[in-house]
Amino acid sequence: MKKLVWLPLILALVIGLLPGTAQRAARAQNPIEITFVHIFPDERDIRRTTIEEIAAAFMAQNPGVVVTIQTSTDSYSGVFEGALLAASQGNAPHIIQVEDSLTQIAIDSQAFVKIGDYASAEQLGTLADIIPAMRNFYNLDETIWGLPWNASNPVMYYNPDLFAAAGLDPETPPRTFDEITAACDALMSAQIEGLSACINWPVNSWLVEQWVSMQNALFVDNDNGRTGRATEAYLDSPAMLRVFTWWRSLVDKGYFMYSGVPNAYTPEGLTFITRKTAIHLSTSAGLSNILKFGESMGKFSPRVARFPLPDAEATNGITAGGAAVWVMAGHPDEETRAAVDFAFFLINTDNMSAWHKASGYFPIRQSSIDQLTAEGWFEANPFFRIALDQILDSTPNAANAGATIGAASQVREAVIQAALSMIDSGEDPAAALAAAKTRADKAIQDYNAVIGG
Repeated sequence: MKKLVWLPLILALVIGLLPGTAQRAARAQNPIEITFVHIFPDERDIRRTTIEEIAAAFMAQNPGVVVTIQTSTDSYSGVFEGALLAASQGNAPHIIQVEDSLTQIAIDSQAFVKIGDYASAEQLGTLADIIPAMRNFYNLDETIWGLPWNASNPVMYYNPDLFAAAGLDPETPPRTFDEITAACDALMSAQIEGLSACINWPVNSWLVEQWVSMQNALFVDNDNGRTGRATEAYLDSPAMLRVFTWWRSLVDKGYFMYSGVPNAYTPEGLTFITRKTAIHLSTSAGLSNILKFGESMGKFSPRVARFPLPDAEATNGITAGGAAVWVMAGHPDEETRAAVDFAFFLINTDNMSAWHKASGYFPIRQSSIDQLTAEGWFEANPFFRIALDQILDSTPNAANAGATIGAASQVREAVIQAALSMIDSGEDPAAALAAAKTRADKAIQDYNAVIGG
C-alpha cells in the first residue's frame, strides 16, 4: 500500500487545524438524498452491478430516499482521501467503504459518526447474527463505528493441469511452506513450456500478516492495538523472520516472481491465469474473476485451496480482510439515519448471500450461511466455501483479530519495502526486517505524538 499522502489532512482534522464539516442548512428533504462511494469502478465488474441492484431494491422499499452511487477508483486510500477532502469542504458523501487497516485512523479523524448511535434497537439486534470473527475484528459487541461488508481472506489458487504435468496430484495441493517448496521443486524441474516461475502473489503486508496470525504471534504490541494504542511494531519477530526466510528461499531458487509493482492484485492474477505460474496466493475476493478468466483466457479450470500454513502446527487462524461501510458526519439527522438504514440493508441476509455469490467475499451473517447451505450453493460451488471455513475455524483471539494501528499504512509500507529489498536487492531477511521495524516504530510514534495516544 502506498504511503498515506493524506495523513497530514487527517491529522489536521484531528487537531483542529481545518474547519469541521459545515452543517448544511436545513432544507426540504423530499426526497432524502444520500451518496455511497465504493471501490468497484469497472462497469464490467459484477460487483458493481450487484451494488446497483441492491441500491435499487432499497429505493423501491424506501420511496422517499434516493441513493446516488459514486465510484471512480479501486483504491481504498483514494476513496478515503477523497471523502475526507470533501468533508473538509462541507460536501462529504454519506457512506464510504473503509478498509480494515484504516479503522483506527478513521476513528481518529472525527469525520464519521458511530453507526450504533443512530441504529434502531431492531437493527442493533441483527448484529448478533454476524459471525464471531467479524464481531471480534470490528468490536461490534462494544462501540459500533462501521458495519463489516466486503469480507475476505487469502486462499491458494493453483493450476491442476500444470500439477499433473509435473507428476503432482491435483487432488492433494500443498498445505505448508515445506510442501509448497517441494511442489515447486517438481514443477520447475519438469521444464513445462511457458511456466516462468512456480508461484506468485501480490507483494504486500496483508498476506504476511496472515502467516504471523497463523503462528499465534502479534503484529504490534498491546494485543495488536486492541487493549491500547499500538506503540511498537513486531516486524523483527521470529514469526516475521520465519515468513521472510521462506520467501527468500523461493526467490533464491527462482521459484517466486511478481509483477514488479507492490499490491498489484490484478497483474498478479493475470500472471497466474495466463499460465506463467502454477500457484497463486491472493484474496478470496477475486474468486469469481479468477475462475471465470482462468477458463476464458488460460484455457484451464483453476482449483482453490486453503491458504498455506507456515507448518502443520501453525493453526491459530487468519485475520479478516476487506472493508466495512462507515457513515460520515456533518449531515442532517434525516440523511444520516437514511444512510444508516441503507448500510444495514446492504448487509441483510438476502443481500449478503447475493454479494457472496457475485464476488467471493464470504457471507458475514450466519443466516446467510444457512440460507446458502439450504439452497445447495456451497455443495455446487465448494471453492466458495473455503474462505468462509478458514474464518469460521479461527477461534477469535488477539492474534487473529488483526492489528489496529493509526499509522497502519506506513507500517504496512515498511513491510513492503523490506520485502522489495529482499526480492530485488538481495537484502538479508533479518536486516530487512530490522530496518522495517525502525521505520514502522517511528511512524507509530509520530502518529501517536500528534493524536495524543
